[in-house]
Amino acid sequence: MLRRALSLLAFVAVLLAAADARAERRVALVVGNAHYAHASPLRNPVNDARDMAALLRTLGFEVMEATDLDQRAFAAEIDRFGRRLEGADVGLFFYAGHGLQVNDRNYLVSVGARLENEFLIPAETVELDAVIRLMESRSRVNLVFLDACRNNPLADRLRQQLAAANRSVALGRGLARVEPTGRDTLIAFAAAPGQEAADGRGRNSPFTAALLRHLPKPGLEVSVMLKEVTAQVRQDTHNAQRPQQLSDMSRTFYFAGAAPAAAPPSPPAAPAPDHSVEVAYWNAARSGDDCDSLRAYLERYPNGIFADLARISERRLCDPTRKIVVKDTEPPRQPSAAPPAVPAPSPPSSGETTIAALPTPAEPAGGAAAPEIARALQHELTRVGCAAGKADGIWGARSRDALRAFNRHAQASLATDAPTEEALAAVQRHRGRACPPERLPAGAEPARSRDRAPPVSQRIAPAKDWRSISPLCQSAWPMPGGRMCCTYEPPGAAPRIICP
Repeated sequence: MLRRALSLLAFVAVLLAAADARAERRVALVVGNAHYAHASPLRNPVNDARDMAALLRTLGFEVMEATDLDQRAFAAEIDRFGRRLEGADVGLFFYAGHGLQVNDRNYLVSVGARLENEFLIPAETVELDAVIRLMESRSRVNLVFLDACRNNPLADRLRQQLAAANRSVALGRGLARVEPTGRDTLIAFAAAPGQEAADGRGRNSPFTAALLRHLPKPGLEVSVMLKEVTAQVRQDTHNAQRPQQLSDMSRTFYFAGAAPAAAPPSPPAAPAPDHSVEVAYWNAARSGDDCDSLRAYLERYPNGIFADLARISERRLCDPTRKIVVKDTEPPRQPSAAPPAVPAPSPPSSGETTIAALPTPAEPAGGAAAPEIARALQHELTRVGCAAGKADGIWGARSRDALRAFNRHAQASLATDAPTEEALAAVQRHRGRACPPERLPAGAEPARSRDRAPPVSQRIAPAKDWRSISPLCQSAWPMPGGRMCCTYEPPGAAPRIICP
């Protein structure tokens, strides 16, 4: 029954995703300039524009198609395109024809251009940056495809005139690199910046031919699609032409979105073990800071998650011959007539049951206990707010800095080069927070790391009494209004914030 319900939910999610894709509004302007009045005509741009416009219509775009635009018509089409983009989800601009770069700015050339001097460039071309800024102000996702890196005789003529007039104008070949100024903008060039692209011997240029082949593939994200386009163009031109894409995309986009197949629902995961009772028991035993409390914890949880820490503290606090005495609920029993010859526990008396003393763990030779001491000391340094990081038993620079911070704020003089039982005992004896919380600039947010506050989405219900909660805290920090919050990380579960 559960599996059937999960399958139904997955199917509904697929339907909703498909409905969202159909509701997406896409607007495109496709321009092809080929028949220039003062230069030889180009073979492919008109075919490139017509074929691209037809393909985009099949993919749900509202397409504006124009070819062989003079300066007035070019400007009018850009203006109409801006009005149509208002409220669109996706805007696309495709241009095939002549282009040039002047002082690292790109210009798309109208068919009536002469380009006799640099002062007439604004009157005979359309600045590419202006088109991109217009698109970014109107639509959420913007895609620009430029097949405009062809050999430009008009630009060559302008270069010669500038050289003859000794003008210091930087006139490069092909198009210059463009950096998107807004979010979710992708710009694809037919050739790398500063390189020229082939016009092509067939119906379409190599770049547009590759776009027409790969763009309609279902389920192919646009950046992945352009990588396939680049590979095909490099293969077709024997690596002479290398398309390039510049992207500031923060979301995925598919020209032909195919809903991914719903994965079979996995069985529900087994619930994580609840260690809350053991955690509370350990905090109570640690707060007692005496032998009986630690041995009571070890008796109840011999393989508990804090057993290693308890044994370390036991060696410090417990006498080797000490025993734990637990009250017995049974009525008093008479002692045995005579004790056995071999050593044995004393008989119970007066309603008490005596449990044999736990053996004192032998100290490993050669400092083998150092990782355990380091792990315990790191845990205690985190508890008192000195940020030792993850308790992994590795005594590194972060742990040494944490102990130095404890020395500074607790007026201690503990050695920091290596973890010692003396340092562990000193930090364990410290109650409450030793190191002050890090103060952040106004408006700044604390870094999300394991040693600082987890995201607000993981906050649990506020506690009623701070004193009953503070023993569970690993680090604390002040909140506006004089409140205090702290982090609590149950073993095997995500961190939580506790705020009284």
